[in-house]
Amino acid sequence: MSASICCRCNEKIWPRAVCSLGKTYHPHHFTCKECGLVVDPKLFFAVDDDVVCSECYLDKHAARCSACRTPILERGVAAAERKWHEKCFRCVSCSKSLVSASFFEVNGYLFCKAHFRELFSSRCAGCEKPIDRRAVVALSTKWHAKCFKCHHCRKRISAREFWIENGQPICAACQTVVPSPRNLSAQ
Repeated sequence: MSASICCRCNEKIWPRAVCSLGKTYHPHHFTCKECGLVVDPKLFFAVDDDVVCSECYLDKHAARCSACRTPILERGVAAAERKWHEKCFRCVSCSKSLVSASFFEVNGYLFCKAHFRELFSSRCAGCEKPIDRRAVVALSTKWHAKCFKCHHCRKRISAREFWIENGQPICAACQTVVPSPRNLSAQ
């Protein structure tokens, strides 16, 4: 049997060799590429096909959680081009877990569907609740179809035409002055 050659010093290895990553080392040459310390062959990480000790791996190479900035050593979540611990992947408003849930990202912050809707959806000019479906657009604002009512009699206004009185929508029956009707567009 021929003697192995150490990949670090190019000399014969005898009596004991460390074989790892397709390379052979003298035991004292099996060192961390970052700090230079001798590494236990049972406790190391491979980075760019080289040996890195646990401490250097955690300090310089481990993926870090976008929320708590600590290394991710177990299962994590990758979303929105970032990574999180599963326990840190939560809505910033209510702390609800977003693992296996719909979520939205705004300026780097994660929101559950309910809080995204509450915080960022257009608001109805009638009831001030979020609009998440079709909206009636009138008077430079948005309305739920059921909320677009005559300012006087509170009856729903036709989606085809309405009048404006003092900046408020009114129906044909409540119209006191006969201005030209305004068209209503649905979004």
